[in-house]
This record gives sequence, structure tokens and C-alpha cells, in this order.
Amino acid sequence: MGMEAVPETGSLFLGVFPPPAACEAIAVGSDALRVEHSLVGQPIKSNRLHATLHYLGEHAIERGDIIDKACVAASRVAHAGFGMTLASASSFSTRNDRHPCVLLCPEERPPIHGLWRELGNQLMAVGLGRYLKRDFVPHVTVLYDSRVLIPQAIEPVRWQVQDFSLVRSQPGRNDYEFLATWALR
Repeated sequence: MGMEAVPETGSLFLGVFPPPAACEAIAVGSDALRVEHSLVGQPIKSNRLHATLHYLGEHAIERGDIIDKACVAASRVAHAGFGMTLASASSFSTRNDRHPCVLLCPEERPPIHGLWRELGNQLMAVGLGRYLKRDFVPHVTVLYDSRVLIPQAIEPVRWQVQDFSLVRSQPGRNDYEFLATWALR
């Protein structure tokens, strides 16, 4: 009897990815934070910088049903493009010493909130509601560090959000697998 092969898994999420110019500005801003606060965490690579809309859990790669449902839900979203602004940096505290250092929007309810809500409604309609969180703090994680950053203003980074994507992240892989992307209209 051979050992059962453990199925490959990956985390699925729907997110918004900044264009190259915004990624560059985010990198410059996070470098400045690292220097100013002696952070040692490695900066997240620019091709992985994103704001998560909905995290759909970790699943065996074969679970095409969840991907199919997420694609149906996403294709039903009718939402206009919008501006995204990141204007402050902070840390989310965690139980371990890997605290996400994040960039945050200045508004109480930034425009991305509308897309999050509409996408959430569509995900619920196709039966993926069990994965959804009730609250939403839009952010872009730039690094993980043992130090906790107190909230502070940064040079604002702005871009126009024109689409969102369904992405799979696999352990040990440096790049995300883009499964589908939908234009905002």
C-alpha cells in the first residue's frame, strides 16, 4: 500500500490589483516606512500587491465547482470603475509576531466598499455565503514584520480601479495564478 497522495491545495480570493505605476509608488512608500521604522520584513513583490475583496478559503485544486460559482457571481457584478486612494500606513496585530503592515484608504467608506458589497451579494446568491466576512477594511499589505506600526499618514497613492480578478495562491509559489478577470463597467 503506497501513501495516499495529498491533494494540492490553493487559497482562492477575489481582489483588485494596482497598475504598475501605483505598485511602484507603493514600493517607494513601503521602503520609506522600512527605513524610518527599522522594519526588517521583506517587501511583498509588486506582482502580489493587491486589495482583497473576498477570501474564499483554501481548497483542493480539483475544486472547480467553487471557481465556477465564483465566476458566475463575478460576471453578474455591474459596477462602475472607481478611484482608489491609499493615504495611511498601519499594522494589523496578530497572535504571532508576523504583523501585516498595511496601507489604508482615508475614507470611512471608500468607493471599493460598493464593489465589495455587490460582489458579496452575488457570491451569496450562488451559495458561497459561508466564506464571506461581515466587515471589510480595504487595505494593501506591503510586508510582515515583528514590529507594530502605529497609524500614520503616507504620501497618497492613487489609481483608477478598472477590473477585479479571481486568483489562486499556492504555498511555495512566487506568483499568483489569475483564473479570471472582469472589467468594471
